[in-house]
Amino acid sequence: MSARTVLLFPGLGAYSTGMLRQAAGEHPEVARTFAELDRAAAEHGVPSVAQAVLRDEPRPIREMLALPTEVLQLAIFGASVVTHRVLAAAGLRPYALLGHSFGEMAALVAAGAFSLAEGVHLVCARAEALSDWEGRGAMAAIGANEAVARHLIGAMDEPDLAVGCLNAPRQTVISGPVEAIDRAGQVAKALELFYAKLHLPYASHHPSARPAVARFVGLMAGIEQKPLEHRVYSPVHGRWYTDADDLKFAIAECMVLPVRFTDAVRDLHSSGATVFVESGALNALTRCVELTVPGVRTVAPLLDPADETGGLRRALAGEADVRPQRTDTASAVVAPVAPLAPVEIPAAREPEAVVAPMMGKDAVLAKLRALYAAALEYPEDALTEKALLEAELGVDSLKQTALLSRVVEEFGLPDRPGELRVWELPSLGAIADHVMGVERVLS
Repeated sequence: MSARTVLLFPGLGAYSTGMLRQAAGEHPEVARTFAELDRAAAEHGVPSVAQAVLRDEPRPIREMLALPTEVLQLAIFGASVVTHRVLAAAGLRPYALLGHSFGEMAALVAAGAFSLAEGVHLVCARAEALSDWEGRGAMAAIGANEAVARHLIGAMDEPDLAVGCLNAPRQTVISGPVEAIDRAGQVAKALELFYAKLHLPYASHHPSARPAVARFVGLMAGIEQKPLEHRVYSPVHGRWYTDADDLKFAIAECMVLPVRFTDAVRDLHSSGATVFVESGALNALTRCVELTVPGVRTVAPLLDPADETGGLRRALAGEADVRPQRTDTASAVVAPVAPLAPVEIPAAREPEAVVAPMMGKDAVLAKLRALYAAALEYPEDALTEKALLEAELGVDSLKQTALLSRVVEEFGLPDRPGELRVWELPSLGAIADHVMGVERVLS
């Protein structure tokens, strides 16, 4: 491939139910990598990750969260490493590797600085180092640039809030104590700024976690870094890593320093990078790239579990994922309104005390189509039962989160708004099945 390709290694949250199952049927690197990962994980007392990801029935995120913390984190880490291995085995030689937060460890393993077994050690050590911070903090995404986010924090006079990540021109993640994050949400909504609390157990990229840095470094004792085989750019440190860097300390610092992903993408693009590939599940990072440098080619190979082999082929060819474009034809699939802008959602009815009377699936789908069509300005016939909201219709995950909160209100579901996981409900059909499942339990 002649284009300069950047591999993107996502952070925590990049888990998709059923990921890698189709790819495993065609690429032996998947099974080999997870077998190697399991051997290393067993030394840390972690149960089989391969069993959870590849051999059991596909596990939704709620079931993964019920397992030891390291299982989900190693599943995300393993998906990133194996995606790189599959692409490398097929001949891809990336221009650069770019990890986001937790993803820096996978990027450095892919670059050869650490072995896979050492990467497993890093993941387990990081989880242990941060264990005392679980439940003490939170993070939230705001549909605003850095300046607006900092003005919001200043106007609230919340010194414990900090900017944690700059993901796209209009997506800033703030970090801090749970109560302060919740108050920031109230202010953001009053200002009509998009707001979504993230499903993370602690306040990453926050100065209060500084003691965890020393603990993490101590837990990494005995691991020796090796020469880099690929160029790795750090969005936290804002530069290329070199063999002269203490990479263990560098990734420990990533826990408390902000992630300036937008700046990193612009730097790489200005140096000639034209293709960005998500080395892991979903497409959180490629969507941020599209918002930051419009017009570049992006590929998210594992976004659609039914088309992973096709996605990997597109990544090797440097072919951009095709997204629908806005048109004036009423029956055509249209692109969404600019992601991260305030979502115009029809006024909610008063929530019902219990779920609505049992409905047939056709009736549930009809209500969902009407709701989503009105909110997104889509024609209803584009919102088919199986159409993937993000992969096929281009509805970003933050907008889906807002719409799922509206679904909870519309159907009187007992789910707490914001707690439904968009990656578990990727289509209207999946959402309808969830609604009907709740109805059956409560009826």
